[in-house]
Amino acid sequence: VHNVMKLETIGDAYICATNLFEDDACYKNARNAAIRALAMAKDMILVTRNAQIPYKNVPPIGSYETLQIRVGIHVGDITCGVLGQRLPKFTTFGTSVNMAARMEQTSQASMIRVSKDFHDLVGDAETGWMEKSSVSVKNM
Repeated sequence: VHNVMKLETIGDAYICATNLFEDDACYKNARNAAIRALAMAKDMILVTRNAQIPYKNVPPIGSYETLQIRVGIHVGDITCGVLGQRLPKFTTFGTSVNMAARMEQTSQASMIRVSKDFHDLVGDAETGWMEKSSVSVKNM
């Protein structure tokens, strides 16, 4: 729907990217790709907020927990490659992948945390920004 490509699932992390195979040389395309990634993340949050999970123990009648996810988004260069001979796997590497992972790790449940680079790129195309907060991320 948003032209975002799922790359891999590692544990409970879902890794996806935009503009891997598109001409992203101009600013407009990179910005458009970032907006598409944000739209997908917002849709994922919306869907999971409506996903009902029954209680494991005896629940009150008619009550459910909802699924919650955390999302982290960053923009930047990545390195891609195929690893393995017996079971080849397409994977991504680099500081941009690590930064997105750190954004996810420091995000709150059912929220999207973006890096400053991402925020600067998207800018006023998104109007629902919450107040900026800085977080320290390890190894970055």
